[in-house]
Amino acid sequence: MPFPHHSSREREPGDRGRGFGRAQAAAVGVTVTTYRRLLREAADLSRQDILRAGETVGARLDPELVDELEGIAVGSGQDVRELLAINARTELLAGGSECSLLGRLELDGGWLAQTWDWHPALAAATVVWTVEAGDRWWQTVTEAGVLAKLGHNDRGVACGLNFLTSSADGGLDGTPIHILLRQVLEGCGSGAEARELLARARTSASSCITVATAGSADLFAAELSPGGARFVEPDRDGWLVHTNHFLSTPRAGEDTMPATHPGTLDRFVRLARAARMGAGVPQVLAQHGEVAEPVCRHGDPPGTPWAEQRATLAATWCRPAWRSLRVAAGPPCRAVFEPVSAPVSLGARG
Repeated sequence: MPFPHHSSREREPGDRGRGFGRAQAAAVGVTVTTYRRLLREAADLSRQDILRAGETVGARLDPELVDELEGIAVGSGQDVRELLAINARTELLAGGSECSLLGRLELDGGWLAQTWDWHPALAAATVVWTVEAGDRWWQTVTEAGVLAKLGHNDRGVACGLNFLTSSADGGLDGTPIHILLRQVLEGCGSGAEARELLARARTSASSCITVATAGSADLFAAELSPGGARFVEPDRDGWLVHTNHFLSTPRAGEDTMPATHPGTLDRFVRLARAARMGAGVPQVLAQHGEVAEPVCRHGDPPGTPWAEQRATLAATWCRPAWRSLRVAAGPPCRAVFEPVSAPVSLGARG
């Protein structure tokens, strides 16, 4: 697989972080330098602003997660405050129109597939990370130094992500979105547990976390905003499609996308149409067409400012009932979905 695949077997969070940081020091460095520039150009934050934001985030995180990030910082030679801030990058950067997701509820459970669209410089920071902790494991595709993003676990729970935007977004109160993704992967063993976690979550930025599970055969999208969580269920035919606008009804006084991002509506319609016509997952996610925002993105118009450049860095496809994660390391029109090896465990055979 073109992306590095790092396996962590250390039991203590600090040891796990140091091992990851040493092995992925170059990738962590790309993460830090890229976000330092993104936060400066897109959010007008100086490095001192970023460090202060990191201190604020660290004071509210689970101490074990802070220990892990401190380990990554020591192992890679970075400032832990910067890594803490980067784990709240959704909160520090305004939401955008990136990532396209589809899922299906079938007899053996739900599955998820999506593109991950973000700044092209971060392709060099992307890693597949497998964490084994006792008799449990989880896997994620993320930027080195960010504690989780897209992935699945041994108990048959998978998660995906889409950015959203609402008028209530702002600040660093609540739980960062990427920390919520880590909590789903590390701590949830069923759809019910994931629903409970996300229903009580308090966030300062809007995003949609979609969860598919085996066993209980669950599939849902949790649309998160500072006003709370709203849940979206699959259509009657079992499909669930999400791009970058709210599908649930906005709360009174809370403006939401897509008013200024018509591209998200176009991608939503084309994903749903292609899926229902029987196209395979790779073909659905590889759609281009003569549109402003293709599902599979590469090649920004000439003159696009650096901070606004976007590309499809990867695509993922999780089938929780099979404990299966496949990753396309690049735009799915060019890259092949390849399986990620998972630890052998009772959960993986269940």
